[in-house]
Amino acid sequence: MDNNKTPDNREAVKDPAEKSRALELQASDRMLKGFWALLFTVLALILSIYHFYTAGFGLQVGTRTHLLFHLMMGLTLVFILYPVKKGLGQTKVPWYDLLLSGLVLFVGIYIIQNQQSQAILSARPETFDIFISVALIALVLEATRRVVGKPLVIIAACFIAYYFLGEYMPGILRHTRTDFERFFYEMGYTTAGIFGTPLSVSATYVFIFILFGAILESTGAGKMFIDLALRAFGRFKGGPAKAAVVSSGMLGSISGSSTANAVTTGTFTIPLMKRVGFRPHTAGGIEVAASSSGQFLPPIMGAAAFLMIEYTGIAYVEIIRSALIPAILSYIAILLMVHFEASKYNISGLKKSELVSARRLLLQQGYLILPIFVLIYFLVQRFTVPNAAFFAIVVILVMAFFAHRFKERLGRSLVYAGILMAFAFSLQYIIVFLNQFTPRDIQWRDEIPVLVVISLVIAGLFAVGQKGLKIESAPVKYGMPQLVRGLELAARNSLSVIVATATAGILIGVVNLTGLSLKLSNMIISFSGTLADIIPAFLTFENTQLYFALILTVIACLILGLGLPTTATYVILAAMVAPALVDLGVPILAAHLFVLYYGVLADDTPPINLPAYATAGIANAEPVRTGVQGFKYDSGALLLPFAFATNPIILLLTDASWWVVGVNIFTALVGIIAFASVIQGWFVLKYYWFERWSALIAALVLINHHWISDLIGIGIVTVLFTSQFIRGRKEKASGSKTVEVQG
Repeated sequence: MDNNKTPDNREAVKDPAEKSRALELQASDRMLKGFWALLFTVLALILSIYHFYTAGFGLQVGTRTHLLFHLMMGLTLVFILYPVKKGLGQTKVPWYDLLLSGLVLFVGIYIIQNQQSQAILSARPETFDIFISVALIALVLEATRRVVGKPLVIIAACFIAYYFLGEYMPGILRHTRTDFERFFYEMGYTTAGIFGTPLSVSATYVFIFILFGAILESTGAGKMFIDLALRAFGRFKGGPAKAAVVSSGMLGSISGSSTANAVTTGTFTIPLMKRVGFRPHTAGGIEVAASSSGQFLPPIMGAAAFLMIEYTGIAYVEIIRSALIPAILSYIAILLMVHFEASKYNISGLKKSELVSARRLLLQQGYLILPIFVLIYFLVQRFTVPNAAFFAIVVILVMAFFAHRFKERLGRSLVYAGILMAFAFSLQYIIVFLNQFTPRDIQWRDEIPVLVVISLVIAGLFAVGQKGLKIESAPVKYGMPQLVRGLELAARNSLSVIVATATAGILIGVVNLTGLSLKLSNMIISFSGTLADIIPAFLTFENTQLYFALILTVIACLILGLGLPTTATYVILAAMVAPALVDLGVPILAAHLFVLYYGVLADDTPPINLPAYATAGIANAEPVRTGVQGFKYDSGALLLPFAFATNPIILLLTDASWWVVGVNIFTALVGIIAFASVIQGWFVLKYYWFERWSALIAALVLINHHWISDLIGIGIVTVLFTSQFIRGRKEKASGSKTVEVQG
């Protein structure tokens, strides 16, 4: 096979209808045509360009107006794109969805015009104000049902019912705050409801990173990441599955959507996994686990990192620093599970001739990796998160537009580059002129022209290298069609986040108005204390109550997170569950990472497992079996959050020396190896039943992080490995002698 070609182009989903069905699970089956498709594209471009502008140059309107524009544009796009139910085969927008879009526009304009009215400022809304709030809530819930599904809407309805029926609730759940006008005032006009922290994070942080990921994907970077991962891991045992894990991790951190990530990478990786011997539902499950766990990975962590900024008050750099080690360990757990699976069924990797040349690939598209380093650099330098993403997008666009043009049409491209540089350097003077007429000053960043020049130089160097070494340009010739596609994709991908965060604002509003968060925290603390008291004294230890509280928290996370997108799950858990752990002495960041990990695991929990439905469609597998496999592969790191919640050294939250940190990372890694082997029933060889129980004991005692329990756990794992290794050598030798005798 020619190394210049990508091997898995022919391994992608062969049936277009099959791929379409998979895409429908994370998008819409209303296939707009003609005017309606153009209308959607124009509105999507407006939304994306608006957020790109505000990330780089600041807001020109008030914060509330900014949130209203973000939400109303999102709702309008939902009613244009998503049908009232799937399967209608619509190619245009029906009259009732046009009516809903018009109602969205009316509600938005009304709130903008009346947000400074005497009635609203004095918290005494008039009857029509209440009607507008009711309409807003109804629109948000209907949009959420269409995009996210019924579970989140049902939960929101239960919370609203709890607010109005609280006086009839028993015991600690009872409350008397059932004022009708106050509820709709808070939900529709204050930061305690729809326009609260979740939607603010969506508008300020999340959208610009969705845009970053969509632009990066439109350049062909996603395919490049997959090819690089295949080059690095493809030849090893179960190589395509290991490559799927790594590439999905890289993309999952950026995309923030388990389903979108699973479809993007799974289209290429699942057929390859099936080809080398993985069963269809196993291949789909591996992709589910890898795509979901990408939301643990810095520097972006989906949307969770930005929400944590708001809920914990901790700086972004500190959050991603603490999240890095557990994220790497969780991916090692998935890789171990894949390795054990490949060992069980003797699944080999790909031949070297089937893999893309890494050297050629990096010379073709290696510049697409640089924007990620630009992003990290500006984040570390304490620039605002939107500014850092804005700079990274500028770098992507300049390099993608000019890299192949410098190679193919150097003279004309140099003229275009000169015009771009002149514009970049003169932009600050244009902004000074425009600021005379704007209500708020447009911000200027001196980094913009510098980044443009650096990007042009790098694009030129890649063009020279490709021409000198006779390497073809990147397969995606980036131009306006690709840019439009990227901007539209960003708007599409943002819709689930916009509606989920708006609905989450309703939930958080109820929690705060009724005091439910404090009540739930008290319930967890009280119940865990009762359980700890029941246990005989000789079985208890210092953190007994905390462990029971953590177990109760896991149950709450898995129940509350069923069928919800990770963003909404984390918002609910951060408000309702994390405070209980903090009250029991868990550091606030450790508590929030704990609920995030199990919130993501809830997204992979059957039977409501949207990523599994998507990958099952690609793999031609049964969705529930695929979901079970996804949960299985994601559970390799099931005990890891217990480890960092009870001993946050691996989160780098203490003043421990690097030697102590290293020891704790090592013991956590040994525990993960033991637990992954328990789930697969395999280490070097298939476990005997008593070996499997021994490995489980080792994994459990390694959670405690005491030198005695650590030595016991490491000792058990060492004995298991040694005994299995020796047994394997003996079985291999015995097999060789048998072959010789038969010969």
